[in-house]
This record gives sequence, structure tokens and C-alpha cells, in this order.
Amino acid sequence: MNAAADARCATRLLDLIGGNWTTQAIGAAVTLGVVDELARAHCTTEQLAQRTGCAPRALQRLLNGLAAIDIVTRDAVGRHALSATGALLREDAAGSVRWWAQWCSGPQWSLWGNLAQSVRTGRSARTLAGGRPGYAHLQADVGAARLFHRAMAGLTRRIGRRIARDLDWRGVRQVVDIGGGYGELLAEILAAQRSVRGIVFDLPHATRDAAAYLAERGLAARCSVVSGSFFEPLPAGADVYLLKSILHNWDDADALRILRQCRSAMPAAARVLVVERVLPAQAAGGRRERAVLRSDLNMLVSLGGRERTRREFAELALQAGFTRPRRVGTALDYDVLEMRPAPARRAQPAAVKAPAPPARLGRGTRARSRDRRSAR
Repeated sequence: MNAAADARCATRLLDLIGGNWTTQAIGAAVTLGVVDELARAHCTTEQLAQRTGCAPRALQRLLNGLAAIDIVTRDAVGRHALSATGALLREDAAGSVRWWAQWCSGPQWSLWGNLAQSVRTGRSARTLAGGRPGYAHLQADVGAARLFHRAMAGLTRRIGRRIARDLDWRGVRQVVDIGGGYGELLAEILAAQRSVRGIVFDLPHATRDAAAYLAERGLAARCSVVSGSFFEPLPAGADVYLLKSILHNWDDADALRILRQCRSAMPAAARVLVVERVLPAQAAGGRRERAVLRSDLNMLVSLGGRERTRREFAELALQAGFTRPRRVGTALDYDVLEMRPAPARRAQPAAVKAPAPPARLGRGTRARSRDRRSAR
């Protein structure tokens, strides 16, 4: 490698290593109220510092960093504003990523420091620290639960609109959103499909606020909220069961348990829609693939779960009693896989034995038979 190529590699590697600063800078802009103030009006640094209670010189340094990654802009007279990208951090933005920024820079941040140990052991940071698997920790932390579910709702909104618009909903009367959080995916479907009714099914840390969230969307009359675990029996008899970003939280054994609960609750004509990032068979390094691979590592370190290839989803589906999954749509970085119940195998009828051929008579036997007929 020549000196110029070596320098390019070193520069790229250093950029990758130092990439953590952008997560914290964006998170700080939300937490400190910088985004909210700039959403109200363009501000100088001094005005913004006074309104947010920040040290002016330190705030200017944050604003410089945010400008470098296209979160804020600065005009000729020194007033700052949100860029088109930064505007997605506003609370009222359609598809806001505000809460996701806070989740990644806050509760999720420390887990990544355990990645090496998770790779060494195959266990998540929470289980290594003695915690319970999955999202059980949210049950005792109301603030973290609300932040997480609002983050998920923000991420899901754009995906939900694509799914509600692009998929075939003809003949669908009822949809169950399994592990649906606040029900954002279901809400988008109900808003677009006026004849559909729905159920949001999740643990109490989600359902305690889900009803109010759905009422704000004007959907309370067509959507109910049910608390429960997807490892136990699910609401039965629906036409569609949604699993968005659920299976990747779990290892294969638990993912199979979830799918089998869906299969047990479903009528023969129903279907499951699995909305997940799908691992490529061979990674080529594009932006979409990097997002999937990042999520795969995130599942390892935070939950002990994993992203899966199409083949791995097919193996789970077949074991759970479904037909091979069919991709019926895409939404941003996600695929929508449709699983339908496999037809029950008919018992094969017992083979009917052909009547035994008459015994062959020997020459002496035939002679005695003629003699008896003659005697009659």
C-alpha cells in the first residue's frame, strides 16, 4: 500500500472510530431544548443560551458540531435554525425521530460498551449484569418505558404508512398487533382502511399508555388494547396478525414459541405479517445493509436476539406450522414477509389388501376333486 492509500484508510478508520460523537451531539440537542427553541424561532447563540440555560461558549461548540452534520444552519447575521434534517427531531414532525435520538444517547448508550463481552459469551449486556431477558426492565421504569415506546412509534410511522398503503387489505376485518407497543403500526392501517378493526396486544408497560395514544389518533372506537405476553395464548380469530420488530428481539427457540402462539390463534385463512430487517446472504456494504448489520449487533448486545436471513425466516416458519414466507412488500429498511398456515396433512388411507389368489392345486389334488364331483 502506498502512502496516499494508507492515509485514506487511516482517515476513514478514524472517522468510523469517532462516530459516537454524532449520537451524543444529536441527543444533547434534544435533551437541552435546543431543538425546541430553534423550532419556535431562529436564534443567536446568546439568545439560545439564555432560553436553554446553557453556557454560551459551550453551546456554540455544540452548534458548530451540529452544523457540521447538517442538523442546524447559520445565516449571515449569526442566527441558528433547524435544517430540513434537524426538523425531524421536532416533537410535531411527521415520523419524528426525536425519542429515538434520546433512547440511543441515553438508556441504550451504556450497553454498547459491553459488545466485546457479548460477542465472547453470546449473551446480552443485561443478562450478563444479572437482568431478565427482553424488555422486562421497562416494567419497573415508567420513564424509560414511555421513552422507548414513543421512540418505536416514531420509527414505525413511516413504515406503517407504506404498509397500510401498499399491501392488500381486501377482506380483512380484524388485525391484531402483537407486541405492538402504543399501536402505531396498527393505527396507520386503521387510518387508511376504514372498515378494519384492531387489537393492540402487549405487556402492561406498553398498554398502560396505548389506549390514550390511540384515542389521540381518533381510533378508540375501532381499536381495543389487551395486556398479555406473546408467549401465552393470543387473541384468537383475527384475519391478520402483525409482528413488527418482534422476532429479532429473541433467539430461535423463543421466536419459534411466538410464531407457534400465532399459529394456534389463527383461523385457516388468516395470515401473519412479519415486518423485519432481513440479513443479506452476503453483505455488500451498502447503506441499507449497514443498517441491518448495526441492528444485528444491537440485538446481540441489548437483548440477545438477532436479525435473520430469508432462509432462516423460512426455517422458523416451517417449524411453526406455516408455509414458506412470501415477501409481499418493503418499507424503508424493512421487508414484509407473509406467512400462512400450512394445510394440515391428510392421513393416508390404509392400503386395501387384494384378495389372495386361489391356491394352486397339485395334480393329485385335482384328480381327487374330479372324483368327488363324479361321486355326486
